[in-house]
This record gives sequence, C-alpha cells and structure tokens, in this order.
Amino acid sequence: MLWLSAATAAVAREITIYRDDFGTPHIYATTAEDACYGLGYAQAEDRLEELLTQYRRATGTLSEVFGPEGQNLQNDYRQRLWRHAEIARQKYPELSPKSRAIIEAFLDGVRKFMSEHPDKVPAWAPKLEPWMVVALSRYAIWGWPEGEAGSDLKRGGITPDPIEYHGSNEWLVGPSRTKDKAPIALIDPHLSWYGTFRFYEARLYGGELEFSGFAIVGLPLPPMGHSRYCSIAFTTGGPDTSDCYVEEVNPANRRQYRYDGKWLEMTVRNEIIRVREGAKIVEKKVEIDDTRHGPIVARRGNQAYCLKLPYFDRVGVLEQLYRMDTAKNLAEMKQALAPLQLMEQNIMIGTVQGDIYYVRYGRVPVRPAGFDFKRPVPGNTSKSEWQGLHKFQDLLQVENPPRGYMQNCNVSPQFMVRGNLIDPQAWKSRPDLFNGYWSLEQRSDNPLHQRAAMVLELLAGASSMTIEQAMAIAESPAVYGADVWQKRLASAWAGADAKLKADKHVAEMVTLIQNWNCRCDADGTGAIAYLFWKDQFPPKVKAYDKAGFPPPKEVDNPMILAALKQGAEKLVAALGRVDVRWGDVYRVGRAGSLRDWPVSGGSVDGMATPRAISFDSIENKKNPHLVGHGGQAAMQVVLLANPPKSWSVLPLGEIDDPKSPHYDDQAEKLFSKSRLKSTYFLDRPELLKHLGAKPKTLTRN
Repeated sequence: MLWLSAATAAVAREITIYRDDFGTPHIYATTAEDACYGLGYAQAEDRLEELLTQYRRATGTLSEVFGPEGQNLQNDYRQRLWRHAEIARQKYPELSPKSRAIIEAFLDGVRKFMSEHPDKVPAWAPKLEPWMVVALSRYAIWGWPEGEAGSDLKRGGITPDPIEYHGSNEWLVGPSRTKDKAPIALIDPHLSWYGTFRFYEARLYGGELEFSGFAIVGLPLPPMGHSRYCSIAFTTGGPDTSDCYVEEVNPANRRQYRYDGKWLEMTVRNEIIRVREGAKIVEKKVEIDDTRHGPIVARRGNQAYCLKLPYFDRVGVLEQLYRMDTAKNLAEMKQALAPLQLMEQNIMIGTVQGDIYYVRYGRVPVRPAGFDFKRPVPGNTSKSEWQGLHKFQDLLQVENPPRGYMQNCNVSPQFMVRGNLIDPQAWKSRPDLFNGYWSLEQRSDNPLHQRAAMVLELLAGASSMTIEQAMAIAESPAVYGADVWQKRLASAWAGADAKLKADKHVAEMVTLIQNWNCRCDADGTGAIAYLFWKDQFPPKVKAYDKAGFPPPKEVDNPMILAALKQGAEKLVAALGRVDVRWGDVYRVGRAGSLRDWPVSGGSVDGMATPRAISFDSIENKKNPHLVGHGGQAAMQVVLLANPPKSWSVLPLGEIDDPKSPHYDDQAEKLFSKSRLKSTYFLDRPELLKHLGAKPKTLTRN
C-alpha cells in the first residue's frame, strides 16, 4: 500500500492559480489539459451559477429552472430548433482526443470546486457532461449566422426574432509605425456586459498553450487575446454565410412541400420543454418542422420559411480555437483558420514576427446564379441549392498593407485604411465574399461611421506609436466630425436674431459647444449640450452623422438655430440646467448596485466615440442617471514584442460575489478612469509582486 501511494503521488501533477490584485487568475501547469483544469476550477470559484446557467442556455433548459419569464422560453425553443444538445451529444465522439481531453479536464476542474464547496452548488445544477461544452460552443457562435439569415427573412417581409446586438473595435499597427518596432494590436469586443458574453479573463500556461485572453464562461479556451506568438481579434462583419429559403407548401397538407415537381414530407420533431410555473414543472410539447433547407421559422399562407446555416452540423469550434491559441506564426494561424468553424467575422492577427493580417472570415456557400440570396429564395427547385463551400483561400484577405495599419470597427473592408486598399468593384462578381458597403441604400455592412472614422483618423496620424498612445486611442472619447458642426454653429449664431441671442440658456449652450474639446470626457460639460442640440435635427441629418458623413445640403442656418433652441429647452427640462457634466449622466457600475462612477465616452443617441459603451436612451428622461450595460466588454492592448506585453480591462469585475473586492473594482479603479492594468504575461516575478490572494495549488492525477 505504501508503494502504491508513492506511485500515485509520483504521477500527480500540480496546477497553481495565482490571483493578481484584480482577482485575475494566472494558471501555471505542465500541460494544456492541466491549465484548462485550472481554468475550470477558477471559473467555478468566481462565477459558478453563471457557468451552470450557460449550459442550460445552450441546451434549451432555462425555463425548467427560471420559468418562462423574459426570453427563457423563447431561448429554450430556439436551441431545440437548432438541435445544439442533440448534435453535440451525437458528434462528441468524433472530436480529436486532444479536444476531448481539454474539455474533460476543464469539467473536472469545475467538478473539483463543486465537490469542495457543495454549499455553493445550486439545487438546479445540471449533471455536467462533456457534450454540453460543445453545445455551448455552438450556441456562442450562432447569433451571427442566424442573424444573417434572419436579415434575408426580414427583407422578405417577415420580422424574425431579435438577435442580440454585436459590435466591436479592432486594429493593428505594423512595426514600421510603432516606437518599439513591433506590432501593436487592439482587441475590443462590444457585447452585453451580462449574459452569455460576459467575458472571463485569465492567463493560461501549460505545455504549448501560453495565452492571455478572455473566455466565454463555460468554455475551456479563450477565443480572443494573445499567445507568445500571435494576437487574435474579432469584430462583427464578414461574408454572407447563411440564407433563407421559402418553401411551397401543399394546400392539402401543411407538412408537405414541393421540390422539383414532387411533394416531399417534412420531418417533424417532437420536443418537450419543461417549464417551471410556481412550485410545479409543466411539460410543454412543441413540434418543429424541418425541410431539406433547415427548420421552418415562419409560415405565411401556403409558404414556409426556413433558415439554412452552413454551421448546422459543425462541432469543431474548440478544436479550431486550440490550434489558433497555439499557432506560432502567421502561416500556422492561417492553417488553424482554414477549417472555417467560426462564425462570420472580421478577424485580425498580429505576430511577433512583425506581420499584421486581416481576413473577412466565415463559411460561405457557393451560390448558383439567377437568384437574389439577400431575400428568401425559392426552395421548390434544385436549381437554387448551394453548390458547395468556398475554401479559405477564396476569402478576402489583407497581409501587411503598405500603409502599415488597419482597423475594422464594424465597417466594410474598403474603409480599413485611408486610400485605396480594397476596391469594392473588384468584388462585384463575388458579392457574398465582400458583403460590404456600396451606398446608404445598398449595403450589407457599415460605411465609415463615427466610431470607425475617429479611430481611422487617430491611427493615420500616429507615425511612431507608443503603447501609451495606443491605449489613448483605444479609450478615446473623441467625437468624429464635431469640429465641422462647431464651425457651422458659429456661422449660424453670428446671424441669429437678437431675441434668440437674448435667451440665456441658448446663449450658454452656444458657449459650451463652441468651447468644447469635442470629447465626451466624464468631467466635461460641452458634450451633453452638443448631444441635446444634435438630437433635434431631422432623421436624414442624424443618419448622415451616424454614417460619418458631413452635414447634408439640407442643413442651413435656420435649421441649426431651431435645433439649438429646442435642444436648450429639452436640456433644461430634463436636467434643470445647461452646464451638465457628461459623467453626471453616464456612469459605470454593476446593475442593481448602489455604487456607480462617472465614465468617459460611449455610444449614445447620435454620437459614438471610439470607446464604445451602451446606455439606455436619454430621450424623455427626467434627471437621467444612465449606467452602462454593454459595449467594451473585454479590452486588451498588445505590444507584440518577443515576448509580448499587454494591458487589459473588464468593465465591471472578475468575480460575481458582491462581497468580493473584485466584484466591481475594475469599474471603479480602471474603467471609470480610462485605465488598463498589466497582464504580467510570461512575467511571473513581476506577477508575484502584485498578488491579491494566496496562491492555490491543485493536484491532478
């Protein structure tokens, strides 16, 4: 027995979790699997209920625990529609041994914490199964292709279920334009601060896995961040991956549809959704009809509408993420991206070798000619069927552009740099790969809107960027085009009549706007005055402003002055005075908390700064006190030296326990002050100087 104990101890491996002074876990292990074990333990320690909720979201079992309220029942139906649980369970054995080992190690870490702290495990916790992690990886990417197909459905006159807004900033500056002669990368996803995409920050060191980034709670690998070799950033956009088909339904049998002259039977799936109603559980039976093109999401007369996604049977997200997180150069990163398992995105990669790279990424069908795939296409003929998928090599890609920088803050590719990097006309024959902007009336992506235009201006003006300048651009609260409007205001005000000039509130508003620095600084007063003024213009003017265009020709001095008077009246009615500081209205803090702090920047009615923060609308609110709920969800600025250095921030805090010092410490000490913290990447000696808790050592056999 002594010999057996000694042998067992000899093969046990240690995993050490260090917590820095903001509670971020730095996990040191021998293998990638052990590092993911540590991540599972840390996520469970910090956000156990959220982690368990994630698996219920992905498997469509929220209503069983939390009732049908909100979007729970709709979410459960949606996940049954797309069969995430069924496909993940069925295909889990097909994953590589490495992927399964990482998933199972992660769940072992979660179970380890739960076994040590049974008092923290909710009664509704599901039995954890590895396939649930795969289901969650599918669920996490689904909103993008589902939203793409839903847009086609909407153009057919049917409004689909709403999809959560997705936005982001990303940019790369090459070594020729940085002081350190190494690329600088911004990773800045803009998503809700609550729910599925409330990111979890961690550093992972185990074998070939050395990564600083942000994970979705419940998943073992971070999709965004940087390794020893590469940075990875995503923003919403990309090629056209998904479609809507309209089926011709048999008037005599609603479960038959015509295809090449024959009536085919729909596949009918029976699902039972368990729903909590008070103290009891009620089973709701639903029937889901499928055709060869996918599940039916709407019916109208003798027509049925299906959404077709090329991700429907895919389960390779985590396999691809591991390859991306461990790629050692751009060539290996391209090989990792080639399986096309991730949703449509603008992906930017920087490397320590000095490369900056962009790909307009996704699984893109090869579509037949003769159909408008931006609207529901006829499903009654084989002539409209996809003819395969485009290869990775077909996608729009840019490598080391001559100008030495790129940004994609949710814009069409031709706006990534100043000048003619990409000619949209060259992609006219491949519109689904470009899937971009042609005009305000014809577009599948955004023009150079305010946020992106300001970023582009700042990047173009930085010829020897320091890391401090990079952080300032990433956090910039500057308003693009505001200087143009200041000049128009000055001209209009010079010709204003005496009565208007005698209005003290209007006169004060003019002074504030004219003296304003064109930034939404928390302690500045001009931005609120500017916001209320600009909000009074007609919709076309607002649309031009939002798109980053100069004022349209309809804007004249009488319009400017009328908006000024109306804005002053509304501002005084809402806040009692004109000289209101931005941070008196716009705040950051946990929802439901009594603590919040002033914050700079934001995406608000008619204004969008590079620093994106989502707030409720200020319109028609008395004494508004608006706390951010989305936007910059997990920012990292990376200097791709060898080894890299990086700085990061979360908008709230790492840990969900309100009693923890890390519940909202980043909101107070960093986010509200436009600061980032060091990640101490690959620098254990420096990390040890900044520990916020005693290290925890786990053992794993």
